[in-house]
Amino acid sequence: MIIKKYGILLRTVKIKDAEFILSLRSNDKLGMFISPTENDIKKQRQWIKLYKKREKAQEELYFITVDSSGKKYGVNRIYNFDQNSFESGSWLFSPESPIGMSILSDLVGRDFGFEELGLSFCHFNVRKKNITVVNYHLKFNPIIVKEDEVNYYFRLDSENYKRQRDNLLRMFYKREN
Repeated sequence: MIIKKYGILLRTVKIKDAEFILSLRSNDKLGMFISPTENDIKKQRQWIKLYKKREKAQEELYFITVDSSGKKYGVNRIYNFDQNSFESGSWLFSPESPIGMSILSDLVGRDFGFEELGLSFCHFNVRKKNITVVNYHLKFNPIIVKEDEVNYYFRLDSENYKRQRDNLLRMFYKREN
């Protein structure tokens, strides 16, 4: 699957993306606020093989964000679909990403969940110590449904999402005429 929107391209992950994903997840700075990942390329490839089965069953979509030349910049995922909601996560981008690309990628993934799948709510969690990402998500006015020592657990409705999305698009997306 390929989605082109807001000047970027999201495509579903392939096994050949394992090295790129592992390079992001095993980066000490980038990996500070995510679930630990063993730096083992064979295990990463195996994880992707299992993911591809979930993708085929339409249980999950794991995206690589690329530019028009095909250069890879980051990943994000939507999963845990039910009748009214989906979860977003695994949002991780290279420090070399163009300004705003990670934001646009997040918006494209959520647009897919809200608009293409017709779901009403998005769930996600963020490490409390990841202040920048917590503040980004709070701009959407989500509800904190619970928290523990490590995470905030959020629920975002499509109307609040669309309102803030449109503000972010004015900042980061230059429409091509």
